[in-house]
Amino acid sequence: MGKVDIYKSIVDNNILSEFETQRGVCLLGHSANSNFIDDFISAAYILCPNFIEVDGHVFHEHFYNSTVENALASLEGLKKQFNNDKKHIEQWINSTCFGDFFIGKDCKSMDNDKILYQFGDILVYFWTQRLKELFPDRKFIVEYGDDIPGEEGWLAITMYEVT
Repeated sequence: MGKVDIYKSIVDNNILSEFETQRGVCLLGHSANSNFIDDFISAAYILCPNFIEVDGHVFHEHFYNSTVENALASLEGLKKQFNNDKKHIEQWINSTCFGDFFIGKDCKSMDNDKILYQFGDILVYFWTQRLKELFPDRKFIVEYGDDIPGEEGWLAITMYEVT
């Protein structure tokens, strides 16, 4: 006799009941009824972003505000600012509050801890997988909380390499 296994998603199906407006009877239906294809592609980029490595420091490319030509000079300024503390530099540059992902999209869901923590868990999962894919021999911490350096008091995410 064969057996059947279900491998659960990292997303809790029950989170749909927390949504302010439900546009489907399941998460797949909600997504299909809520997004255009360009929304979905943009969301995929959020989950699987570009990273840039500058002299051994790894940054989310969107948060590292420097051109490729100026990347090394920018890093030198950061090294001076943060006393050459690699972890602190990466934490600071790679941090952003959750609200920055939803500018102008204020809704009740932004005040719902279950939804915000689910979002954080999703980002942690995908960014961790992306970093493992790009840097298989290095260890990174991807974490969120309301005490992230530079984003204190807001639920935010950051990532840094463990050395």
